[in-house]
Amino acid sequence: MQVRAVIFGWAGTLVDFGALAPVLSMQQVFAEEGVPVTARDVRAHMGLARPDHIRSLATRESVARAWEDAHAGTIFGESDAERIHATYREVNRRMASERGKLIDGVLMTFGFLRARGVLIGSTTGYSRDIMEHAIAAARAQGLETDVLVCADDVPEARPSPLAMYHAMVTLGVYPASTVVKVDDTVPGLMEGKAAGCWTVGISETGNELGLDENAFRVLPAGERLELVNAAAKRLTDAGADYVIGSVAELPAIIEDIEDRLVEGDRPAVTEYAAYAA
Repeated sequence: MQVRAVIFGWAGTLVDFGALAPVLSMQQVFAEEGVPVTARDVRAHMGLARPDHIRSLATRESVARAWEDAHAGTIFGESDAERIHATYREVNRRMASERGKLIDGVLMTFGFLRARGVLIGSTTGYSRDIMEHAIAAARAQGLETDVLVCADDVPEARPSPLAMYHAMVTLGVYPASTVVKVDDTVPGLMEGKAAGCWTVGISETGNELGLDENAFRVLPAGERLELVNAAAKRLTDAGADYVIGSVAELPAIIEDIEDRLVEGDRPAVTEYAAYAA
């Protein structure tokens, strides 16, 4: 039995080494509200649809306290979430395009998949209006997907499996055991698990490690290994069937999955439950 489709995350998986665009955008819009947030705060909820990301971030104790201090004791509310999200979309539209460089090895892996007749898709926490700019930047570098599902394309975004179902229906592929989800975030892996797909976590280029390429490359070897191993453990704990450093390592995983399919192995399905960071 052959793998029929691979569905990738976007920032930190295919483009934007370190997944910095959503982090920097979120920090900027909260700073404009007088509320400093750390990259760690932002990354704790990465992978959720951005409106949910904003709401979850605002519930963190340090952020909620800073919000009340900056807003005369007023508690963060839904109107605040809507206002910040509107500003975020403007900031992130620009940031996602600026940080849209493909991660090394992506085109090579896409070529491997195309040669085997494997369909390619992506699901993302970005909204469609942001992705229209981001996908144009990716296409200019030679990247093409067969389907793209954005957070606002489905009634409930990841970690719900609906975006994966949407992608599979659009591609016309089934069963889910012939589909692989590759992602650098916990919610992105969870949507794959909930849909019944194989899942592959990305430990080096994405959210769990959270460094841009230059910062990653100059780390002392021992420190780099320690950080990568810690990121890999978090992804494994989230249920990833495999963890690799980057998409460049995916071809060997696809071959292994196909061997397992022939032997009768199937991925474990995780019942969907609301994500709590």
